[in-house]
Amino acid sequence: MLLPAQAIATTQDQSETAAPLSIQIPEGFTPPQAPATSESAKVEPAKESCLPTEPGSADQRAGVAEICTSIVSAAPQASDAKALRANEVQAEGEYCETSDPGTWHFERLKYCLEEMTVEFTLRGEQNQVLDTANLYVNTTATLDPRKGTWSESMKVEFDGSRDPMAAVQHLNVSADVSCDLNCETTRKSPWTGAKTLSNANDLAEGTVAYSDVPAVDEKDFTEIKYHLYITHTGSTPTKPNVEWTMPRYVRCNTHLTKTGNESTGCALSSIAPPDMELPISTYGAAAVTYGFGQYALPDGWGYRKSMQRALNGKERREYTCGTKSTVKFVHRYDIVPDDSCDEYPFASTKQGGTDGALCAEIIPLLEDDGKYHVYDSDPSRPVTGKEPCVRGHVPENLNELAGTAYSNYIQDWRLIEDDRFWVSIPDFFDKVKTGEDNGDGAAIVD
Repeated sequence: MLLPAQAIATTQDQSETAAPLSIQIPEGFTPPQAPATSESAKVEPAKESCLPTEPGSADQRAGVAEICTSIVSAAPQASDAKALRANEVQAEGEYCETSDPGTWHFERLKYCLEEMTVEFTLRGEQNQVLDTANLYVNTTATLDPRKGTWSESMKVEFDGSRDPMAAVQHLNVSADVSCDLNCETTRKSPWTGAKTLSNANDLAEGTVAYSDVPAVDEKDFTEIKYHLYITHTGSTPTKPNVEWTMPRYVRCNTHLTKTGNESTGCALSSIAPPDMELPISTYGAAAVTYGFGQYALPDGWGYRKSMQRALNGKERREYTCGTKSTVKFVHRYDIVPDDSCDEYPFASTKQGGTDGALCAEIIPLLEDDGKYHVYDSDPSRPVTGKEPCVRGHVPENLNELAGTAYSNYIQDWRLIEDDRFWVSIPDFFDKVKTGEDNGDGAAIVD
């Protein structure tokens, strides 16, 4: 009985056992920087806005001419009580899990505002500062890639003077949010009415909620705005005196699934998703095929360059593995039981769907040394290492397993047409016999 490598050699009419291909990194290659899967942005300061005190009000009788608010660029020194609460909040994993006040943080499915400082000031007739207090605002939201609804937590904390004779002993705070296009605020205010916060580090805390369900094949890029209404004497203002906007758009879209159901989900589409990880230890010859495309071919799709999702994957696959390929894929059941054609780049990407005649065609085989050896499959089209794609002879179950992983990945991270993503084969150099192993001088970058 022939061993796999001997069977390949016999098919290729060679007198000795076939040697695995030498997998080399193209000359001059520099490993790419990992794409950022999170971003931060400092809060934009807002110029001080002032309103005159109401005639006959307690503030006016106390000599207060104007009540002013502003968003400041950096938080002042926090009180001991406030610092303790901040540590407790972080320990509980609420709001932003970093320590960078006055900053927005973004991931593909999460955004949060960390301790934006709102300064409240009482000014006298000569524009002099009579007293100040601070409000610290935190918000956090997690988007759902499979729903068009999400909620957002909001916390406003008061930090005033410790002087019992200070003018600002409390503030009355209410809040609401808004969003545009087809988005609706199903819960507009995080708490009912105005909540009185004293200088004992009181909190106003609650949640708001949004809904955005575009029509099928449509997508929205929604802008979210926030409003705080702050008073000192207890009256209810008719306009917000502090406003700000979330500096990223939430994208929601709706499409039809293969079963004909409508699927809606939301994400911050400007933020890259984490790499799609396909270890050889799980996906076997399928992952070897993808790694070969990344390391042995010049484009290195998914590793050197990002790929983009395409919706017409079934049609594109016909050009690589199906009837529209000008070189038919010939199953090698003599070597690979349940052999199937697996392609890379994936057919359901803008980079996939290349004519199979142009692809390197390989047979990855797990051998006695515990590693996969990659063999040239078609003697009439030997692998040159310059091909734009690869066709792998892969057992059907592994092909399907990797396909399911890709399907889950695009759903989990809400990837739609043209969205970019990256692929990682983390154990490629541990699981694959490379040119370096052959002792033939091939240049391998690990």
